Amino acid sequence: METPDIDAVTRGLNPSPDTHISEAAWTELSAGITETVGEPIARSAAKAPGRLRLALVAASLLLIGGVVAATVIDHPGQDRPEALSVTARGDHLIIRVVDPTADPKRYNAELKKLGLHITVKAVAVSKPFVGTMVSYSGRDEHDTDQLRRLEPGELCNGTLNASDPGCQDGLEVPVNYDGETEIQFGRAAKPGEQYWHFSSNVDDPGEAMHGAKWRDRTIAEVKQVLAERELKVLEYYDANQPRDAKAIPTPPDDWYVRDASEYVAGEITLYVAPTR
Repeated sequence: METPDIDAVTRGLNPSPDTHISEAAWTELSAGITETVGEPIARSAAKAPGRLRLALVAASLLLIGGVVAATVIDHPGQDRPEALSVTARGDHLIIRVVDPTADPKRYNAELKKLGLHITVKAVAVSKPFVGTMVSYSGRDEHDTDQLRRLEPGELCNGTLNASDPGCQDGLEVPVNYDGETEIQFGRAAKPGEQYWHFSSNVDDPGEAMHGAKWRDRTIAEVKQVLAERELKVLEYYDANQPRDAKAIPTPPDDWYVRDASEYVAGEITLYVAPTR
């Protein structure tokens, strides 16, 4: 593929430390993509379905036909740090997060300039999922069937691999994508904030109780473990009752902990019983 005056675009996107990227350069960059694939298909706004899960994106790297078209560099004073890479690969775009801490509003603005009705949302997740793509959602199967999630290391540029920050979770999108999608990427939860996504077991690697000995220990013993990890008990449930049963009043400290969950950052739910 060819883009109009690719060198000019590159110069416009690689500013000196005391300048900002011009709007004209961003407009010309997106035009270079849309002019090669025809006019973007018209899309109608629609409300995304219920509970969606987390993510982040904004334009910093565009490869066109295997040739580097432009790279946004994080210079001091620049208001568009490298946060998202968008790579053209045949009739698809590869979208990857470079800086999961950047403001999603910036990512969404740049995706819109590329003619894509894709938005990014940062959602609270437990520690193992911070900085990862949790999921993506659309209005219907037509929206989501056109997309393919990429694992770290998959379809990376050049010699990049899963150990490189620029080769983590990604999404493969048709250049003429006519759907609407929300991508959810994980961010660190604030204390007391409910998670959108977490591991199935509270002691899985990276989770709050990983490596601790707490199963079939007394509540008193488990409280000590929680205190050492700066955690606290959220509520108690009877381990002999279905999981959808109501919480129970605080039981005696000599009851035993059968299971535990962390739905809220820093607060553990205990499933207890009077005997082991």
